[in-house]
Amino acid sequence: MNILRKLRWRLTLSYTAVTVSTFLVVTLILGGIILPRLFIPINILTPEIFIAALQQDSMPLIGHILSQSPVDTELLRLILKGGNSTITNYKFLRIGSLEFSVNTIAMLRVLIIGPDGTLLGKSEMGFSEKLTVGRPFDPTQFTGLEAPYKAALAGETNPEKLYTILEPNNRFVLAMPVVQAQSNNKNYVEGVAVIMVDAIPTQKNIPAHILNIAGRTLLLFLLSAGLMGALFGTFFANGLSTRFKRIFTAIDAWSAGDFSKFIIDTTGDEISQFSQHLNAMAKQLQELLRRRQEMAVSEERNRLARELHDSAKQQALAASFQIGTALTLFDQEPQNAKKHLTEADSLVDSVRNELTNLVAELRPQTIDGQDFSELLKEYILDWSHRSGIEANINIEGDHETPLETREALFRITQEALANITRHSSASLVELALKIEANMVTMMIKDDGCGFDIRVPHQGLGLSSMRERAEVLGGNFTIQSKPDQGTLITVTLPSGH
Repeated sequence: MNILRKLRWRLTLSYTAVTVSTFLVVTLILGGIILPRLFIPINILTPEIFIAALQQDSMPLIGHILSQSPVDTELLRLILKGGNSTITNYKFLRIGSLEFSVNTIAMLRVLIIGPDGTLLGKSEMGFSEKLTVGRPFDPTQFTGLEAPYKAALAGETNPEKLYTILEPNNRFVLAMPVVQAQSNNKNYVEGVAVIMVDAIPTQKNIPAHILNIAGRTLLLFLLSAGLMGALFGTFFANGLSTRFKRIFTAIDAWSAGDFSKFIIDTTGDEISQFSQHLNAMAKQLQELLRRRQEMAVSEERNRLARELHDSAKQQALAASFQIGTALTLFDQEPQNAKKHLTEADSLVDSVRNELTNLVAELRPQTIDGQDFSELLKEYILDWSHRSGIEANINIEGDHETPLETREALFRITQEALANITRHSSASLVELALKIEANMVTMMIKDDGCGFDIRVPHQGLGLSSMRERAEVLGGNFTIQSKPDQGTLITVTLPSGH
């Protein structure tokens, strides 16, 4: 199931509507402005119009070139290469130096022939390779050209004799004399310009011209669609941003342990459903933490019960037996009774030490706001005094560490020293603490009896220390062998 299906469809339909609307608006505007001006009536676009336009625009330049001796055929080639076949030109938009326009363009070919019948120039496209510049030109190879060509070469100026219509309203061929005014006021024919019009754009060409318009106006369309889409997207995204901000605020509170805040979203879409799922998850986490706390308290009580049963209770029971025996022997064998009382006194002293250690473990330590290095040293020295085990302490670094890191290190130290007191029979303990900018490493080593780490142990001490380290993303390792002591290494991240 795609939980964002409704939201995805809503966004898709909204942006589609904006895009289509923009396209329709732009198309209607451009179509209404440009198309009426793009196509001229076909009865106006006649050979006479072509001849009049050429006589005014192009023939003077070509006449000047042909009047030179020798004729610059390379210049003719460049002029014919860049020849303009535009019939109409409409400029519909200008933004600064950026100008948009559309044209109607006829398909035509051009030849320039000298007065001696030599081909001087031709347009690049549409002619056979056999038609070579510099060689004699034969007008009979083109349909309908012979009569207009001869008339133009003779200096005829009547437009009706200078063209032949090959296909009404579409194709025709014309020849124009290129004249140069002489000093005796007589016009001298410098050559002939032959224009073959192969296709005149009409209303049948509208689809192609519409594609041309669409290509030329692509930038305008993108700007319009982008602007409208951006406005709509900004409006819609503001609402989404506000809703997601509520989610992030609640999640930040949960990450800090405050599960009293919930996400309020009554919209009813997938985001609202997602928020409700997060609220349910927060309630489950709150309940899980409560149960975990209860289990931790229960486990700690069970551990204390086992410690009291295994140590203090057994020692107290042994002391009771020694006292009972001493009372029995007190009248008849006072010396033996004294030995039993002495042993009972030693057992009672052991019970007292054991209870003192347990009370020290249970006593809450105020870690926040104190110098952690001094607090740790004070605790270890006090433990050394109570246990009679020598302790060497080496602490390096003074970088600031998070409170949870300091608490974990302190509790692990308490548990490790308690295990050393009860089980190791050690005479020396070495604690090394190295505080770096991003990592804290602590090693606790004793010279006691050690144990086989491959054999499972029922106590919770080792597992409790390992769990404290791993909860904070750290590592806990222990190395030990019988009669070779024990080394505990704890590595915790200290970055904020």
